[in-house]
Amino acid sequence: MKKGAPHHAPFFDTLDYPTKECYNVRKGQAGQGKMPLILADKTVQTAARPDKKKNEAQISNMKKIYLDVLIADDIRTGIEQNKYPENSKLPSEKELCEMYHVQKMTIRSSLQILKDEGRIYSKNKSGYYVQKQRIVKNLRYFRSTTSLVESMGKENESLLLEFRKIPCDKRISQRMKLNIGTDLYCLERLRKVDNAPVSLEWSYIIAEYFPGLENFDLSGRSLYRIYEDEYQVNIDRAEMQISVVYADAEEARLLEVEEGEALIREEGRTYDYTNRFVEYTETFMRIDRFQFIK
Repeated sequence: MKKGAPHHAPFFDTLDYPTKECYNVRKGQAGQGKMPLILADKTVQTAARPDKKKNEAQISNMKKIYLDVLIADDIRTGIEQNKYPENSKLPSEKELCEMYHVQKMTIRSSLQILKDEGRIYSKNKSGYYVQKQRIVKNLRYFRSTTSLVESMGKENESLLLEFRKIPCDKRISQRMKLNIGTDLYCLERLRKVDNAPVSLEWSYIIAEYFPGLENFDLSGRSLYRIYEDEYQVNIDRAEMQISVVYADAEEARLLEVEEGEALIREEGRTYDYTNRFVEYTETFMRIDRFQFIK
């Protein structure tokens, strides 16, 4: 599949990341960011006597909010412990009300929390169902997708769609900061998890560093493990850039989505332990199968 210019679109709010935000991620090191300290406002106001009914109403609302969070946590734990397997139907709103001894509005609020997280989805006049588990990528901690999928206990498969040696063209030269004409290995792979497509991955690898790469099974083995085992090249860190694009006809066919459906595009530059740039990647991911955290 020949790739043209990237089809960018503004990033939307649900992913909580700005368009083209960049992250420098080092292998084996999680982010050490500190949460801001929030100080209570100790200003004393001698205002009118507090409204008792208003305070009681506020306390009642706080209890309801607290309950919906607790119930959402309990259902989330049930999903994680496979009490509610993927694609299974959750108990009805009425059944959940009876289970937790709360009103329907509280249950609806709990279900909305889980729906916003991507844990569940609803079917019209049918109820709520458990969403397939997402692959969680930490933007401050570098791990290969193969490693992440294996840690989830899922079956991982990479289908090699294209493999060839090419000269670096103008578009790739700008992204890799290489001279036009530099020899590159170009790989296109379709990643499947539990036999369902989740991402379409393009890799542009500096051929000089990996002579004979075409002799290895690139479908059955992790590319990074081949780097380590066969070439003693260990990937240390990556610079990543994420945005939202819309699936063209070929991407839609391979990923089994509708043409024009939103996809996550992850653009990456990977470096080894000597800080040598070795690979440029473009990955197009189904938005319902990945989650980014930082």
